[in-house]
Amino acid sequence: MEGHILENSEIEIYVSSICPSKVNELGLLSWFECHKRLHLLYQEALLVTINGANETIKEVFLLHGKVKVLVLEAITVSVWRHNVFPHLCNLKISKEKVFPIFTVLYHEVTAFGLLESLCFHSDCVESLQDTAVELLDYCVSNILQIVNREVPKVLHEKLADLSAQEELTHHKSNIVHNLAIKAICVIRYLAEAFELLPLSITSRFYNNHDIPMLLCKVIEMAPWFTTDMDGKPYHFVDGNWRKRERADEAINKSEGQAWLSVRQVLLDQRLLQHYEINDYRRQQLCKLIRHLHDDMLDQLSPLVELKHFLCQLSMANLPSPPSRPLILELVAEYRDRLLRKFANKWEQLAVRHADTIRDYEDSHIRSIAKGLSETYKTLDLVEPEPAKCSSCGDPAVSRCSRCKSEWYCGRECQVKMWNKHKSLCTLLSDQSVTL
Repeated sequence: MEGHILENSEIEIYVSSICPSKVNELGLLSWFECHKRLHLLYQEALLVTINGANETIKEVFLLHGKVKVLVLEAITVSVWRHNVFPHLCNLKISKEKVFPIFTVLYHEVTAFGLLESLCFHSDCVESLQDTAVELLDYCVSNILQIVNREVPKVLHEKLADLSAQEELTHHKSNIVHNLAIKAICVIRYLAEAFELLPLSITSRFYNNHDIPMLLCKVIEMAPWFTTDMDGKPYHFVDGNWRKRERADEAINKSEGQAWLSVRQVLLDQRLLQHYEINDYRRQQLCKLIRHLHDDMLDQLSPLVELKHFLCQLSMANLPSPPSRPLILELVAEYRDRLLRKFANKWEQLAVRHADTIRDYEDSHIRSIAKGLSETYKTLDLVEPEPAKCSSCGDPAVSRCSRCKSEWYCGRECQVKMWNKHKSLCTLLSDQSVTL
């Protein structure tokens, strides 16, 4: 089917079979097929977003009531990442066994990325109902992880130069950043659908989590910009750090999403019904005005209204505190349920996971890597990025003829990298593997 990755019949089968993973089954051989299917659905959703094609995938998710399952899936992997992964990093894992662990980490991006694409549609957000509480708490948790740390520097060391533990830590850092940027966007989708969700969502949004102040911190720290160790500028684009060129003067996509989230949250009519703007909050909100210069407003015209609101707020008397209505509060239970179920068992789970990975035959790892590498290659359709030399980082003109996964600027760099690339190349290009 031209312009698509999956046929409609495949979408129907894949979506109808989605169930939340179990924490103690993440990374098992049988689980990787579930990851592959979810990743193909994610890519299909991205293609639909970019090409404006038919909305079959959205309709099938709604038909089977599976949007909320994606929330639970993302939370499940998040619990694994917070509680099992740190113990795994303390165990001796060989470089050859890193790939299965990375895949579990990346599965959270897959589930949440697919959910982000679906939540663009208000009927998908509405279908969440009480599960929206779980999603809101999950988003806030992810954003707090980057608010409470410095934006990481871009490292130029190749993965082959890192130890297994260093490579896993590197992957986790990038994934945490990616999840937080996506969460900022999903926050806006939730705010746009307040009237379709239980009232307690709005109350939790403004009172429990103080989303306006959280987004102010995000804007001030600008987590979409960083530098490498030499001070060269980079910006975060489509889940990756890319070198910032002079031509990239337009507003960064992630920054634009953050500003639109701020606008939605502050200009919503429910703000003054649920949110007390005191002196401190007004001071923090009005700091945003200095960022809303003419170039910014020219590129994002909806922010003109936001600047007008903030300028008025800076000069007007503080509004009276709202008389908050009595609201039956919803409680996010799913994460707590998982934490209680596996309390004091996290290290045991990590040891079992490590033993399982060590027991994988090389053929198993090759099969997983080869199957998923074909799946990941379709990302080129939706997230194209100029190829760079794996050795020096310059624009690449050719790639490895065996595995097709590594790019080089010329033969000199390819020869230089061969000893480090050889094992991965063999893994991906072994033609004896039957998928």
